[in-house]
Amino acid sequence: MSPRWEKQSNVWAQVAYYTGLGFILPGGLLAGYAVGWGLDRWLHTGPVLAVVMAALGAAGGFVEVLRILTRAEKACPERSEGNGSGNTSNSGPGAS
Repeated sequence: MSPRWEKQSNVWAQVAYYTGLGFILPGGLLAGYAVGWGLDRWLHTGPVLAVVMAALGAAGGFVEVLRILTRAEKACPERSEGNGSGNTSNSGPGAS
């Protein structure tokens, strides 16, 4: 494969990777709610467990998003270099 196609496929892989992050938080919330709802029906309680488990699922999803972003930041050392302000010589619109 030519370098041009490799770079383009790498960009789309990153787009897919970071787009998937948007599904983690609502997925955790929905999974937590479903577990809480099931427990509420099984234990014949009010919607207390559904709300608690939904909050725990959302918190877990948030923690997972932070873990993934931290791992991605550590795996990309050229982004962490620079003057400390986040601006590097090769960043900004039009940079390649």
